[in-house]
Amino acid sequence: MLREKLQALLSLTRPPNSILMYIAVIAGIMLSDTRSLRIQELILSFITAYGLCGSSMGFNDYFDREVDKVNAPWRPIPSGKISEADAIILSSIIGGLGLAAAAAISPQCFLVAALAFSAALIYNARLKKTGFAGNLIVSFVVIIPFIYGAVLADGYISAKLITFILPAYLSNLGREVIKGISDVEGDALRDVRSVARVKGRGFAAKLGAVFYLVAVFLSPLPYLLRLVSWLYLPLVAAADAGFIWSAYSIIVEPSKENSLKVKNLTLVWMLIALAAFLVGSLGF
Repeated sequence: MLREKLQALLSLTRPPNSILMYIAVIAGIMLSDTRSLRIQELILSFITAYGLCGSSMGFNDYFDREVDKVNAPWRPIPSGKISEADAIILSSIIGGLGLAAAAAISPQCFLVAALAFSAALIYNARLKKTGFAGNLIVSFVVIIPFIYGAVLADGYISAKLITFILPAYLSNLGREVIKGISDVEGDALRDVRSVARVKGRGFAAKLGAVFYLVAVFLSPLPYLLRLVSWLYLPLVAAADAGFIWSAYSIIVEPSKENSLKVKNLTLVWMLIALAAFLVGSLGF
């Protein structure tokens, strides 16, 4: 019984997502100018990345508990594996640890972490219902770990990082809009005014595809600006091909099932694009 509850509490923090946030912090360090890596800061940044992401995931599940009864009944709260109070307590504790770890590194890191965590909490509590405005905030939260890594290493955001986070922001924005196609039924319970609910699935598919294509259009910039080596090109071309295919696929078939498929594949294309930046930076 205790083991099942502990597993459910761990599941609440979405370990894959939270670990990806830490990888994004490492990527931000590698995309910085100095690429400064110190063991103590790497450990503290793991606590920050996992703590804040896991906390925001827990609060998200709390606020979405009624919606998840329709969209994701297997999650810890709607399935009854943990209580609402359990979710709030755990999320508060690991969120506090994440902020404390950021403060232990530097005031700049704390400010970035606090900004990201505040944005995530405001989104979960209020802005998710606004639909597209919420999508804008979520996409901002997604790129913050890269900024955090750069600030940790350099104390500032380099031009190289900007050319990465802009396409990353746009591609995730497209993903969030497309994700709304699969959540229409559940979102109606919380009156989430997603693009798909307000404008229809077809319009949401086209808008999400436009964001994908703009991200693809911007992807050559790092190489053209001589911020990465030619090693960047093959991998980013593969990511671009994936985004173009996903854009075409969702426009042709803006269904719930296909939106889930495109949403998941988008993470793959984003990871390939990240690998392109890392390889291109190391070879420069």
